[in-house]
Amino acid sequence: MNIDRIDLNLLKVFVAVYREKSLSRASEKLFVTTPAVSQNIKKLKESLGEELFVLSGRKFVPTPYSDALYQRVFPLLDGLASALEEGRQFEPSNIKESFRVDLNPHILPWLTPALLKGLIEQSSKSTLVTHSISPSTLRALCDDEIDIAIHFETDKLPSEIVALPLTRLPFVLAMREEHWLDKTEISLDELSELLIAHIDLAYWDPTKRSRLEDKMKNLGKPIQVAMRTTSVMGLLDTVATTDLVAPCFAPVAKSYHGNLKQVHIPDVEDIGAWSCSSLSIARIWSPLSTSGLFL
Repeated sequence: MNIDRIDLNLLKVFVAVYREKSLSRASEKLFVTTPAVSQNIKKLKESLGEELFVLSGRKFVPTPYSDALYQRVFPLLDGLASALEEGRQFEPSNIKESFRVDLNPHILPWLTPALLKGLIEQSSKSTLVTHSISPSTLRALCDDEIDIAIHFETDKLPSEIVALPLTRLPFVLAMREEHWLDKTEISLDELSELLIAHIDLAYWDPTKRSRLEDKMKNLGKPIQVAMRTTSVMGLLDTVATTDLVAPCFAPVAKSYHGNLKQVHIPDVEDIGAWSCSSLSIARIWSPLSTSGLFL
């Protein structure tokens, strides 16, 4: 599409209508008349060749196309507005805030120190608050009660949440250095013979099982889960002193201060980690993807 055909002012009106779900309320936000808002939405619809809203009762309900458009347009407009601000420079050292982050339990133990180190170096007056992800995390993101969530799942996210890819993490088996298994790689058939210590996913969904369990089940292979826990450190302490092995990510095993070795599972693909945040702060957190914290 030729960018000359799109008036950026129309996108500004679109964002207002999308958020307010009402032409009249959008007009109040924009300090223009309701007919003017209606006309601008009509122009944008004609330019894009797509239906943007449908009237349901007294609300303008966005179409799936609008949901996708909003997720892409709002961060850009927000970033443009910030770039055009005059006489103001972002100085992290002057900020005194609490940065609230929910993290997947597999990520929390090793990423928290790295985040804190960066915060102390760049914004020493601020505070880092980290918690394990929970069923209330998505609601808290939407309500701006937390700033960011870092997790492995991005399906079924509400339209007001933006997910940015951070990295892909290698999946390994962590075990004590003296474990009888003397290999650097293991097959799924061999995995069936081992006793597994697993992170309990009840923190996210009590009915959910891990990707490894699902994969073994789909292949018709047994898996012997001898222990479940929500504590990653408890998990690692257990495998460090027993013959249980723990499926985890390489940085998790590396973060343990005892002697653990890692055995790779070639049949299990690496898993992507994503940062999830509300649209209004997605631009602020996007540099995290290139910060080197995950390398």
